[in-house]
Amino acid sequence: MNLIDDPWIPIRRASGREELIAPWQITDSADPIIALAAPRPDFNGALLQFLIGMLQTAYPPESDDKWEQWLENPPSPASLKQHFEPFADSFNLMGDSPLFMQAFEPLNGDEKPIANLLIDAPGAQTLKQNADHFIKRGGIEKICPCCAATALFTLQTNAPAGGAGHRTSLRGGGPLSTLIALDPAGSQLDNTLWRACWLNVLEKSVIGGLGDGFPKKPEATFPWLAATRTSEAKTGQDTTPLDGHPLQMYWGMPRRIHLKWHTTEDGRCDLCDRASNQLVSNYVTQNYGINYSGAWVHPLSPHVANKEGGLLPQHAQPGGLSYRHWLGLVSKQENRQPAQVVSTFLSYRKLPEEQFRLHTFGYDMDNMKARCWYETTFPLYPLDDAIRETFTQRTKQLIEAATDTAGITRSCIKEAWFKRPGEAKGDTAFLTEAFFSHTESAFYAHLQQLKQQLKAGKDGKALLEVWHGELKKAALDLFDYWTSRGDFEAVNPRRIAQAHRKLNNWLHGKKLRTQILGLPKHKEKAA
Repeated sequence: MNLIDDPWIPIRRASGREELIAPWQITDSADPIIALAAPRPDFNGALLQFLIGMLQTAYPPESDDKWEQWLENPPSPASLKQHFEPFADSFNLMGDSPLFMQAFEPLNGDEKPIANLLIDAPGAQTLKQNADHFIKRGGIEKICPCCAATALFTLQTNAPAGGAGHRTSLRGGGPLSTLIALDPAGSQLDNTLWRACWLNVLEKSVIGGLGDGFPKKPEATFPWLAATRTSEAKTGQDTTPLDGHPLQMYWGMPRRIHLKWHTTEDGRCDLCDRASNQLVSNYVTQNYGINYSGAWVHPLSPHVANKEGGLLPQHAQPGGLSYRHWLGLVSKQENRQPAQVVSTFLSYRKLPEEQFRLHTFGYDMDNMKARCWYETTFPLYPLDDAIRETFTQRTKQLIEAATDTAGITRSCIKEAWFKRPGEAKGDTAFLTEAFFSHTESAFYAHLQQLKQQLKAGKDGKALLEVWHGELKKAALDLFDYWTSRGDFEAVNPRRIAQAHRKLNNWLHGKKLRTQILGLPKHKEKAA
């Protein structure tokens, strides 16, 4: 099976029909392709990155004008195939080395069940302790070539810590990806799979693909084409940006793996349920694969600065993604930097007739354990340079005010619930998430109004006053809701009244109103 020539990517067309295509077929205009249709959401995220990486590697635009031209009028499948074909020999999934995303050299490692390729599969310690309560063992025993290729790429792209010498991905375990996407509700262009990919392809000069000083050999981009740069403690070596081509960021391969095929076995894939006469049940893995280190800055991930000033890829955290994360994903902050595809799009690519969103996804990992897969979309607001700074400043005020209000609301609810709230056990983070969920639609409505006010020459302060009222109402409503729940006999009216008074005083106090929102002191006295 060849991942350039053969159909293996599951898609859904505008008519609702689902089928498999080769990568170069994504611009097929007969019954256009509108979405990926893999059996798992992390597979869809990985396949989207595979297609973006393929376009960035084989078909990057020479200029922004050419990029916009192809966004509106995609190249034909035949043209894509012509550009992809020179790379076909690097994308064989089975047969003799080199094989896609598999170690070039023979491996002497352990044989694992194929289910272990899945990031959320229970680990050895979990199985030993019989603690696989939510994701059970034994459900995935054999998979087809299509799912095997996707699982392999998904693992190499998101690889978490896997024990001694089993390296994490180039972006660390479970990186957050942020991609530009069309908003179907407000765009003139059809929302196709081609555009979902092409919106995130950078000009050739931006990615530095042909710049001097970068290794030119094919294995500098596709590391499976040569012996692995192993990373044993004494004899191995790390792999820095100086050791590879920038495009290797799309094709990182931290794990040494060989798939073990049973080519005469007929059956159905345990993931997609397609019939196949080539199924894989096991793979061999060996530790001390490629250890990526240094200043890799992946174009599809936002980054945060560490204490030394270096940039580290951002990862999803417990509680998911809400508007409190929005500004750091779309605007450069003191210690945060949006993904290069996002900053390039918002700074240079002007499409005033279209409306866009930020497609954000990734695993929340606790070392080797996948706690959750998060995926959401955020609104995007392309801005004129004249209003960008003020818009960012006002947005910071909105988010800081909401974050502090969410925190005090949660604290006061705990004080109403418990005699000693500091000693109370149990996770109450859901109270914070409830606050952000409760105020999310109002936040984005405020941003849209803020943009319009700034364009009209106003300073946007009137919206801060309205936002203050929104926060007060949300905090008190949620306090009343949560303190009225629970065991009636355990309710302490006096404790609830004291906590309510504390919350109300804070909502009308100096910190929220004047220090954060910059509003004049409120004339009304707190209750």
